Amino acid sequence: MVPSVLQSSSPDQACLQLHSLNESVSVSVILEYSGSNTTIFEQPVRGNYFFQCITFMAPRATFSPLAFITFSAKGATVRLAEKRSVAIQNVDSVVFVQTDKPIYKPGQTGE
Repeated sequence: MVPSVLQSSSPDQACLQLHSLNESVSVSVILEYSGSNTTIFEQPVRGNYFFQCITFMAPRATFSPLAFITFSAKGATVRLAEKRSVAIQNVDSVVFVQTDKPIYKPGQTGE
């Protein structure tokens, strides 16, 4: 589970849940953006049930906000793969200035 919109410069979270596993599998989750791949999660998984959430940082969006999250799980008899599109949204700081009145006349100053 990954949000459909990732916020750059702030922590994002991806959660992975596997159940009814009959064998050990090697699992990876990769963020593909702008020609580079970032591994979010990669480890072998053993046991019948697995759940883990991973916190990661999305890169700052450049020319296109489109990115992909690729999930894969490989075992002796299991081969799973899924690719989903996500958007990366830049989060910039905003400064809000509140004045003592809504409109000033020329020459007036704020308090």
